[in-house]
Amino acid sequence: MSSSPEIAFACPACGREATAGRDGAGRCGACARETALDTSGIAGDPPTVARCAACGNGLLYVQRDFNQKVGLAIVIAGGVLAPFTPFYSSLFVAGAVDAALYLMLPEITVCYRCHAHYRGFARNREHQAFDLHLAEQYDVHKADG
Repeated sequence: MSSSPEIAFACPACGREATAGRDGAGRCGACARETALDTSGIAGDPPTVARCAACGNGLLYVQRDFNQKVGLAIVIAGGVLAPFTPFYSSLFVAGAVDAALYLMLPEITVCYRCHAHYRGFARNREHQAFDLHLAEQYDVHKADG
């Protein structure tokens, strides 16, 4: 868990990423709009997220704070180098590097509805890993308006 909790959310004015602290006071780096989030769903010491401060949604999931593009690049590099390494060993090395990074990086909490990210907060045991079925339900309802 990092020393200072941070909430990353979509700016209501421009849609780019804005950040806020534990207190919910946030500012967009792109348009400089200040936003006050409702942090009543965050409690305890260390702080735990029960409800999204950006949209009020109670359905959240946990994942590793790992850039998926970096992980994909590692695997692609291993695949490209595979024919030139003995016994395709670059694939095993790429898999080991990817797995080591995954194990070392901290968990974050993510909102299904607005995709706000909560870094540095304690894990809420009620939040499980990503559920594709729940995510698809939010996408369907978003398309309906």
